[in-house]
Formats: sequence, structure tokens, C-alpha cells
Amino acid sequence: MKRNDAKQVFDIPLYNRIFPFMMKRRCDALVFQTLNLDMTTAVEFVRKYNRDNPESKFRMKIFYVFVAALMRTFAMRPELNRFIANSRYWQRNELSLNFVIKETYSDEAPEHSTPLVISPDAILPEIAKILDDTIEQARGGDETSDDTDNAIRFFTKFPPWVIRSVVNVAGWLDKNGKAPSMLRDADGLHTSVFISNLGSIGLAEGATQHHLYEWGTTSVFLTMSSLNRTVTFEENGEYRKRYGMVVGVTLDERIADGFYFVRSFMYLQNLLQNPEMLLERPVLPPPILTKKEYQAKQKAERHLSRKKAELK
Repeated sequence: MKRNDAKQVFDIPLYNRIFPFMMKRRCDALVFQTLNLDMTTAVEFVRKYNRDNPESKFRMKIFYVFVAALMRTFAMRPELNRFIANSRYWQRNELSLNFVIKETYSDEAPEHSTPLVISPDAILPEIAKILDDTIEQARGGDETSDDTDNAIRFFTKFPPWVIRSVVNVAGWLDKNGKAPSMLRDADGLHTSVFISNLGSIGLAEGATQHHLYEWGTTSVFLTMSSLNRTVTFEENGEYRKRYGMVVGVTLDERIADGFYFVRSFMYLQNLLQNPEMLLERPVLPPPILTKKEYQAKQKAERHLSRKKAELK
């Protein structure tokens, strides 16, 4: 079985292989985690970056740094960029994110879903420019540029029975890897991660834990609070203003084990405490094993096991 948006993963730990059969739906495998991230260094970095780059076409923002750190985490911890479809494990061909933009901060203002593809080796200024241009375009009210909105607008013109039929057929095609790429490109629920910046609309305390959708392939959903400020007494005897952010994480536990998730969260926090690392291109991990490579690996392991048994 093949898909046009991902490659099948064969090198799966034995224990994990049974998960898609025990937990058939994403909602059966939800795990919720609240992260309290130290954003102090990131805030200081943003201020310095804007001071040092007064002629830049955009102003650096905490949201841009967070997204860049998150995308770097997904690139360097590739099991996060997996999903389950048809009881199989899949590794996405692309690194992508989706977030919602309100044109203005009012109840009546329209929202735009904005799926974006990010290069795995992209650096912070490149990602920030993509985000800044996308937000400016969406808030400019350019409806013709939003593929997701246009697709929904088109299909909702039909009677409900037609919409149900189309959704059912599209869901079956997607589950079996037959959906056209243009459908996935316009759908924000086929991205690596969905980000909801609730801090931008005033959520100051805590973080909402959002569910995952059965539609699509997104395995990770993040919500962000606004920055909270505290004053701490440092070891050098001075007071320092510190900044934190609460992030609610919802993920599909089938794609990786708990240890991998925890190490990934630690990697994200390290990037936010050392944001200058995002100015350098990473050395990406190797691609996943093909079926032939995996079979060769298994054969070599069996041969090694026999040799060890003979030595005993």
C-alpha cells in the first residue's frame, strides 16, 4: 500500500505494532500534557533581534520563535511527524503546520485556516517571514488566496446529503491513500501539527486541552496561552523578570512511546532557552528504512543472535 503524502514505517517496536488494532481511532489514543515553558531567554532574544535588525521587513515575535522551535523539534524528532492510517504507521513526506487567523479581534470577524509547509532545515528568519506574510495576507481579507476556505465554501453550497456523500468518499480515499494531493494541501487537518494561539485572544492562565480530529492525519494539537510574568531572586543576588507560557499538548500515543515524547518536550524547551540555535541550519536525522532495508536489518539481527547463541 502506498500514499502520496507519506511513506510506510516498517521499523516499529514490537509492542507498538498492536496499538492500531487495540486503539483503532485517534480518540481512543489521546494523551494530554500541560507544558510550563520558560520563555525568558526567548523574550530577551526577540527584543535584541528587533533592536539589531531595524530595517527588517517584519518584527520578530514570540509566536514566530515558538513555531520555529516547534518545527525544529519535529524535524529532529521525526517520530512526531507520523500518523496512523488503515492500521499502518506512516512518516510524512513534508513538515507542515496549521493555525487559525482571525481578521480582527471581534466575534463577527471571519477566521482563516492556514496550512503551511516548512522546510525541515529552515532557520528562524525564514519561518518568521513565512508566518508574517501569511498573517498579513489573511488579515488583509484576501479570500481568494485561502484554499481551505474556498474548498469549504464550494462544498457547503450543496444539499446536506451531497456533502455527507462527498465527505464519506473523501474519507475512504484518504484512509486508503488514494485521495488527491490537492485535497490534502487545502486541508489543515492533514498537517504535522495544529497550533492554536489562544494567548493572542486573551487566554492568560492555563491552557485548553483540545481534542484530535478523526478526519485527516494530524496527530498533535497544541494550544498556547499568553506570556505570564514573574519576578525571581537570582543566585547572583539580583532580581530578574521571568516569562513563562503554558502549552496544552494533545497527541496520539500510538505514534511514539512516552519516553520519546518527554525527550521531545525537553528538546523544545532547550531550543526556547537557546533560540540562537534556530539561526543555524540543523543536521537532519537519516530517513526511515525502506521495506527492503528493514528486512535486511532483521536478517542481520537474526544472524547476530545465532552467532551469539553458538558462542554460548
